Amino acid sequence: MKKITVFAFVFLLVAVGVAQASSGVNFIDSDRFMKYLEKKKPVYMVDIQKKNDYLRHHFYGALPTNAYPVRSGQDRDRLKTILAEIRKTRNPIVIIGPRGSRAAKRAYAYLLQQGIAPERLAVLKKGIRGWPAPEVLLNTYGQ
Repeated sequence: MKKITVFAFVFLLVAVGVAQASSGVNFIDSDRFMKYLEKKKPVYMVDIQKKNDYLRHHFYGALPTNAYPVRSGQDRDRLKTILAEIRKTRNPIVIIGPRGSRAAKRAYAYLLQQGIAPERLAVLKKGIRGWPAPEVLLNTYGQ
């Protein structure tokens, strides 16, 4: 029984690793993204947070979509509003979600389906809540 349990655990770890590798989502960590911001490199920041969350903390210049959780057609329609803008150039696109998890991956998949090249796309790892430098974020809530 112990061998079966160990085998099942190892199998699960391998399966999870394969699933993550096959997801094909590019991530950008906060250190690398901070360097983009410091060097003022041109980048589209597609923010999918809900409206009130966006108002409480977002990056200057981010494109608010309020598309979270990117499950319904209505959510995807909110992403559609920024397509013309991000198609104007070949600049990188960073998708910013609350935690950089499932919803951001769904936004990533949607943008791929709309013909955005995968080498342009990345998801901010850990999302806005995992951002280590809150002093960089804007709070426009209540204005």
